[in-house]
Amino acid sequence: MYGWVILGDTATKRVNGQEVIITAGKSGDIGVAIRAWEDAERHRMLYELGNLGRLVDAAMTRLQLHHRASGSRGKRAPETGDIR
Repeated sequence: MYGWVILGDTATKRVNGQEVIITAGKSGDIGVAIRAWEDAERHRMLYELGNLGRLVDAAMTRLQLHHRASGSRGKRAPETGDIR
């Protein structure tokens, strides 16, 4: 729950340039609402990273298949660059 500004039953936080506003809702506990949002955000990010990983794997597989099909045996595959 780091970085939240809590005022009564409302909490705000800036995430990726967007202001996120959470209210306590039916539970009346702002801490529970913040933890629920953070859990949902964590799951969303893991899902998106998984999709990105599958996309990269598919692209690399296509690149390898194209490389084999083009008859460029003995040549190095094109460099994809360092994305650190």
